[in-house]
Amino acid sequence: MVCQASVSQLNGPAPAGTPQPAPMLTLLESLQSTLVNQPLLHLQEQQVEISRSLKQQTTGQFDLALAGGFSQAHTNTPLTVAERALVIAEGFSPTTNSAQNLSILNLGVTKEYRNGIVISPLYETARTTDNLTTSEGTNVSRLAFQVTVPLLRGRGRDVVAARETAAGVEVTASLLDFNQTISDLFASTASTYWNAVAAGKQVEVAKGAEERGRTYVDNVQTLIQADRLAKAEINQAAANLDARTAERITAEQTLVQAQQQLALAIGMNESQLANANFSFEDFPDPASLKLFIVDSDTMSKYLQQALTSRADYLAAQRRVEEARVLRVAAQNGLKPRLDFNFDTGVSGLSEGTAAAQFLNSPYRSVQGLDATAGVTYNFPVRNNFATGQLRQAQANFIQAQLRLADLSRHVSSSVITALNAVRNTAAAVAQAREAVKSFQAALQGEREKFSLGSSSVVDVLTIEDRLTTALTNQVSAELAYALALAQLRSATGTIVEPDKPVQSVNRDVFVNLP
Repeated sequence: MVCQASVSQLNGPAPAGTPQPAPMLTLLESLQSTLVNQPLLHLQEQQVEISRSLKQQTTGQFDLALAGGFSQAHTNTPLTVAERALVIAEGFSPTTNSAQNLSILNLGVTKEYRNGIVISPLYETARTTDNLTTSEGTNVSRLAFQVTVPLLRGRGRDVVAARETAAGVEVTASLLDFNQTISDLFASTASTYWNAVAAGKQVEVAKGAEERGRTYVDNVQTLIQADRLAKAEINQAAANLDARTAERITAEQTLVQAQQQLALAIGMNESQLANANFSFEDFPDPASLKLFIVDSDTMSKYLQQALTSRADYLAAQRRVEEARVLRVAAQNGLKPRLDFNFDTGVSGLSEGTAAAQFLNSPYRSVQGLDATAGVTYNFPVRNNFATGQLRQAQANFIQAQLRLADLSRHVSSSVITALNAVRNTAAAVAQAREAVKSFQAALQGEREKFSLGSSSVVDVLTIEDRLTTALTNQVSAELAYALALAQLRSATGTIVEPDKPVQSVNRDVFVNLP
């Protein structure tokens, strides 16, 4: 993807001894890298796969099950003296035992339907031979069709297929969780990116203040040499410069930390972290946006949007439905088991030891259909297992409802907070910029007064320090506005589509209002 190539290029080693400016890392590239490389995203992706595999397992309850077997048995049974005499009297050769061979072949199919009905077609044939009366072999077969129909417990799709239905709902919920993770990671990356932008701007502010401090030291030294200032004035100017240098060093360390936080957020690996040194695009400008009034209609619109777009809220709704499905099935478990059983089929008979006679016996000597019908009843006296299952399902259902209600409160609160934050931070940016302009003008006037000898070094440095503070406040206000936009997008669920299996990256969501 584009983000992988971009990160690789940005982290490529520069030729030895060739100073190069820090490469540009855009917000879009940061978001793309997060989507591809962030480990937390791949972890949640596997959770979706786990939920799908569990759904497949529950579907296995309704698979067509084939069964079959073949057995061969040989038994020798000693004969009593009377039995031996009877054998001779019947005209058989004298023998001291009955040697019997029994061959059994059975094939069956079982299918459970989601309404609870179970059907079981069955084919079975058995061949018997012995050394007495059935030396020629007897083949007896049966073709049968068995049906079990639940009448109370285990009846109906909402009961029998409850686990499958709940697992399907969980698949949907886990996909929503996955998209919520993408949304959270995008919001985190955007916030981390803006923090890095702010750290870089603060370094520039600190460098500017340091440079102005150095210029003041040079100017004071020149005036001292011209006997226009006392030598002691250089001490205050030098101390001011030292303080500004310390502030610049602190600001550079803050930038290093911000760069590393961003590198982790976009999923850079161990070998890339050491080269995480970037330049950035600028903050979103509130002046380019149409400011809005946070009235009741605006608030209602964004609240409604949040409750229909936030993936975590939609996932919580799905889990309420999942718990309801399982509760219905658990309620059914309190009923006794009463099943209607029906079995019908035909029996065939053929004599002989040839293989064809063993296999075609179901179609020989058929006398007509036979049938068996009946009911079976089963019910534990105390039924503790089913009662415990229902209590657990009821508690899970109530928990899911409570989580949904609590999440609704937090969603509403976050939207209200974010809306007011966007409005207030936009106003703060405008005021901070005006303050910078005013202090720049004041500093220019103080410098002119100082050059004419009507102002002191202390007065100039005081105004200059106030300008530095104003510039720092402006960066903080611009950062707060950018973070407020990201917070509003996250609160309203408008970073990604909540129900799409594949997400795209859109930089504009973090520089414009929803």
